[in-house]
Amino acid sequence: MPLFIGLPYILIEALAFWGVAQWLGTATALILLIAFLFGGLFLAAFEMRSISRRLASGSSSPGRAAGNLGLLAAGAVGVALPGFVTSVFGLLLILPPTRALVRSLLAKGLRKKIEDMGVRSFEATNSYRQHASYGSFSPHSVIDHDQINEEEIHKWSRDIKPEDFGGPSGPNPPRR
Repeated sequence: MPLFIGLPYILIEALAFWGVAQWLGTATALILLIAFLFGGLFLAAFEMRSISRRLASGSSSPGRAAGNLGLLAAGAVGVALPGFVTSVFGLLLILPPTRALVRSLLAKGLRKKIEDMGVRSFEATNSYRQHASYGSFSPHSVIDHDQINEEEIHKWSRDIKPEDFGGPSGPNPPRR
């Protein structure tokens, strides 16, 4: 565990244990820690079985069940870690009403991050594509080409025949 996570964790849990030990006594604080551990793990196992039954009966969607099971696993880790603060956070993830609230908050944040990622990837992809250039209206980029006037177009269209484009006697006979 990195020092910047481990040191605050140990300090917070030690202060929480000291506070509970001062309030209820050291023996009671130790018994409460053990009760949080076993009670939380039992409750997590019960909730996991309940979610699995609902999923097997078809009354729950697989996505919701996966989210619930993930939060339950995180809650089980929280109650398994020694300390009152992590046990309380773990129990909040195990209990169904607070787990639903946490799941909706996480889903909202995750949805926003996915939308932002989609926009960023579209912008990045769009910036690397080849851009077509059809010229410019800038006076500096004018190239003097032979201009085709209207008389030339009339002369060309007056002398044109369908055979010029490959009719029945031409190089491309019609398909049947």
